[in-house]
Amino acid sequence: MDLIEFNTHSFIVKIWLEEPAEEHRKGRWRGHITHVPSGERRYLKSLGGVMAFIVPYLISMGVRLEAYWRLRSLLWRGRGVQIPGADKLSDADGGPRPQGVTPDPSDRRPAEQ
Repeated sequence: MDLIEFNTHSFIVKIWLEEPAEEHRKGRWRGHITHVPSGERRYLKSLGGVMAFIVPYLISMGVRLEAYWRLRSLLWRGRGVQIPGADKLSDADGGPRPQGVTPDPSDRRPAEQ
């Protein structure tokens, strides 16, 4: 495997409109993102879900994330999202990772049908 492929991850993002926007209501979309090499898939209802899925791959490649994304990764981990390389994460000042992170219910995966 050449160096470029070793440090490359491919993703497919598919989105669809579930409810069109109306005068007094925003539209609602859903989707899923798939990691091409592994076939791992996560269902989405927010753009944050796309980042939650991709960040672990960046971490596994040794990318040092901005403080915002490190914090978001910790929050996702607190919700049970598995993040390979999470042991390399710390809070913005380099201290230990916070414990007891409260989950954000707005970014949950929908039940599969």
